[in-house]
Order: sequence, then C-alpha cells, then structure tokens
Amino acid sequence: MTSGHRFQFRLFGALAASSLLLLSACATGPDWRAISQQAAQIHATCESQHTDSALATEQCANSQISNLYASAGFPDMDVLDAYLTKREAIAAQKDRHAISAEDARAEFAQALAEENTMLQQRAASRAQLAASTRPFFCDRLGFHSMVCY
Repeated sequence: MTSGHRFQFRLFGALAASSLLLLSACATGPDWRAISQQAAQIHATCESQHTDSALATEQCANSQISNLYASAGFPDMDVLDAYLTKREAIAAQKDRHAISAEDARAEFAQALAEENTMLQQRAASRAQLAASTRPFFCDRLGFHSMVCY
C-alpha cells in the first residue's frame, strides 16, 4: 500500500473517531482508530494481490472495508459507501489510462476531502441535535444567581 493510501485510511479513521466522539459522550464505543488500521491492512493485502489493476484492488478491498465498518455500527455508511464507490471509479479510469497515476492520487485525495467534509457536517448536525434535545436544568445559587446546565 502506498503511503498515500495508508494516510487516507488513517485520516478517515481519525475523522470517524472524532465525529463519533460526539455520539458517545459517556458510553464507550468501537475503537475507530483500530478499525481504520484494519481497513488499511485490508487495502494493503488487496493491493499486494492485485498489483496489475487498481480497480481489482479497490473491488477486493471495498466490500471487506464496508463490512468492517458496518459490523462496528458506523452510523454514516452511506457516506463511506459513496467514498468507496468513488475510489472504484477513479481506479477504473486509471486502469484505462484515462487519467495518470498522479491525477488518480489527486482525485483519491479530493474524494477523501469530500467524504471528510460530509462526515464533519453530519457530526456537527448530530451534536446540534443532541444539544437541543438535552434536558436543561438550573440550580439557584443564592438569591440573585443561577447555574444552568
């Protein structure tokens, strides 16, 4: 696996972990960093098995990676699936020589950036919803002051 691919899957895992931190305030949840590392290993294994085809690499890895995240309860599977589908489309263009390896790397990075933006937006929406639906309590501290939480 190229360092760029490892970085992309680690970055995805870090983003997934940070976005889900908002969901799990007090509860413990999946170790998204470890899951991200497993996804990177899956991709590396597929890449070593399919050295002649970027598309075959992506097809080999994508269902396994999707299953890995789904089994851990990842809430934004539609975003992940769209990202993996985009990776396959880029890989197919690379295999057909419609784009250069350098352009493919740039497009993979762009797809990752788009996915990260969507995950950040979803995390912000969940945080906003959680904040607006939390019970609101106030305690009187003396005659003129109150603390609300």
